[in-house]
Amino acid sequence: MAHMTNSAHRGDEIAAALKASRELGPEYDEALAASLVERIDDTIEDRVRHHVARQTSEASARAGMPSNTVRFVLSLVCLGVSIPVSAVAATLGPPGMLPLVWLGLIAFYVVSVVGLRR
Repeated sequence: MAHMTNSAHRGDEIAAALKASRELGPEYDEALAASLVERIDDTIEDRVRHHVARQTSEASARAGMPSNTVRFVLSLVCLGVSIPVSAVAATLGPPGMLPLVWLGLIAFYVVSVVGLRR
């Protein structure tokens, strides 16, 4: 609603500048054109600033959600991988291999989660 009001207001300003240009004559055309360009630049800056602020607020609202989802998927993958890797390590590896496999999986998960928080 404010955007429409600003657009209407800017339209009124442009109409007034054109009317003033006709009344003042061609010697003031350059000054009036510069004034219109400045108003248009201000309008564009306001719209860009508003758009960037809206995009930033939307991005920050979504920022927390993906890392939680990724963390959950990563934990499921680690759990899914740990079962067959544990079975292979227990049956084919030396006796001390199973704790090393689990330490490696835990370290991978911790490093991944810490990396997601950055």
